[in-house]
Formats: sequence, structure tokens, C-alpha cells
Amino acid sequence: MSGLRPPEHRGRDLDDVHEVAEFVTRFYREIAQEARFHHYFGELAAVDWSVHTKALTEYWCGLLFGTEHDGAATVIEAHRWLHETTPFDPELFRLWLEILQEVLAGGWSGPSADLALRRGRGMARAMALRFGIEGAAGVPQA
Repeated sequence: MSGLRPPEHRGRDLDDVHEVAEFVTRFYREIAQEARFHHYFGELAAVDWSVHTKALTEYWCGLLFGTEHDGAATVIEAHRWLHETTPFDPELFRLWLEILQEVLAGGWSGPSADLALRRGRGMARAMALRFGIEGAAGVPQA
């Protein structure tokens, strides 16, 4: 995680949109600062995080609360061009999952936080398999 003092544990679950928004902000801040991900999101895609964070919050709320959101296949395919430009590898997925687990453990606990971790693992595995990434078996199942 970034060299700054880590945010305090929220002392609750990811049980509403505000908590999910805080999770998304923390998680993708770490992702954006990690050199391997910065290449994709900063250099190639030039992501506007103020816009993307809102879409990510809606997506994670959909995963956790069953609200309307883009399906996994749509999200995976939106990343295909990045993979085709600079191929993803199993280590990238492991790093993404490591950051996910650290952010969740450092901020939330409860059934929805556990579900977020399972959904994240499932998404990583599905993307790795769909892109035919050798070593995808190393990405844990949901």
C-alpha cells in the first residue's frame, strides 16, 4: 500500500453505498499508485478517476447489493484492449488481489466485505481465463 499512514478501519461492513464508495476510493487509489497498474490506467487509458470512480462504485454496489450494473463480461471486455496492448500476466492478477485483500482487511469486516473479496477473486479469475493467460490457475477461485 502507499507510503502514507493507512486509513483507519471503519469498524463496520460494506453495508451501504457510502461505504462502498469509500472502499472504491481507497482500493483504486492504491491501484493507480502501483507502477504496474499505472502503466495501464495512467499511461495507456489515461483514466479520469473522478469519473471512473463513480462507475466503479455503481459496479461494486451491483456486485454486493444486486443493484443494476454492467455484467462481468462487459467489464472484462472493456479491459481487453489494455491486455492486447501490453499483455496481463498472472503476477498482475495476484498483485490486484493482494491490494484488494489489504484494502478490505484494513477498512471493513462483515458479510459484505467477505463477499467483495470473493467477487474480486471471481472477477480476476474470470478475466484471466477469458484472456487465456497462462498460469491463470494460480489466481484463486472465488
